[in-house]
Amino acid sequence: MRSRNLSVVLLALLLLAGAVASTGGSAGRAAAPRPNIVLVLTDDLSWNLVRYMPHVRQMRRQGVTFSRYFVTDSLCCPSRASIFTGRFPHNTRIFTNLAPDGGFRVFRNRGEERSTFATALKARGYRTAMMGKYLNGYRPANPVPPGWTEWDVAGNGYREFNYRLSQNGRRVDYGNRPGDYLTDVIARKGSEFIESAASAHKPFILELATFAPHAPYTPAPRDAGDFPGLKAPRGPAFNADNRHPPKWLRNKAPQRRLRSRTSTRPSGSAPRRSRPSTISSPASRRRSSPAGWRAIPTSCSAPTTVITWASTSSRPASRPPSTPTSGCR
Repeated sequence: MRSRNLSVVLLALLLLAGAVASTGGSAGRAAAPRPNIVLVLTDDLSWNLVRYMPHVRQMRRQGVTFSRYFVTDSLCCPSRASIFTGRFPHNTRIFTNLAPDGGFRVFRNRGEERSTFATALKARGYRTAMMGKYLNGYRPANPVPPGWTEWDVAGNGYREFNYRLSQNGRRVDYGNRPGDYLTDVIARKGSEFIESAASAHKPFILELATFAPHAPYTPAPRDAGDFPGLKAPRGPAFNADNRHPPKWLRNKAPQRRLRSRTSTRPSGSAPRRSRPSTISSPASRRRSSPAGWRAIPTSCSAPTTVITWASTSSRPASRPPSTPTSGCR
């Protein structure tokens, strides 16, 4: 939401949050400016696609990339739970994506939502926003968790169109027009949130969690024709039989045929044909990156920290970054 990727943000995020939480020093000490934080969390983004993401590459040049690090758990929901709470899976008890030992419902029933970076920072005067993907199994009919000033979260938004968004608890249906593309919707809402907080001179934290580029790999209509004919990598491990796999992978055969597809063709866009074993559009990955976030002009005196975190595979971090990855489902 992790090994071998753009930035290790969990530690950075917790350090920043910890710094904020500890700013109550002596009364005579001048209060330090509270940092603004933007956490961009992608889903199933592999390192070898970053070459097609100029905004991410620019942030990498201007920032810090951690190439050797540990993750709490490389599966989707356990990793997200740790990002929210700063706790290991053996503490949150979120081990998988679904009940009885994982998923949104278990996270909520255990009371984990009552102690997250959102609740901690909101108590310190921060405006907090969560946009995009929350936890596996979440549905917009569920109430907004504590700690969030702004809440724009989808249930099943993987298709990028024809989804329902909880907008601060109000359920709003989106269709299949180009303007309904989910990654663009939360990007617009994220920009509005930042501008609003900056105008009010309030510190803020925004987690913008895209469903892209997770399957079914739906690009924005404007990007559907980019990089025609680009093929998925064909390394020695491509669709090879598993050797000594763990139990959960033991009965899964390799996919002999990969297809890129768009489940719903937005109105006004030209039909296009799926090509076997072809990446639909690395530009769709580019759009899932913080496009437009290269410089965030605000009237706040505090710096804005933009953090990128790529949710990827469970493979060891010692593998070379050029190795294709797979991720949570």
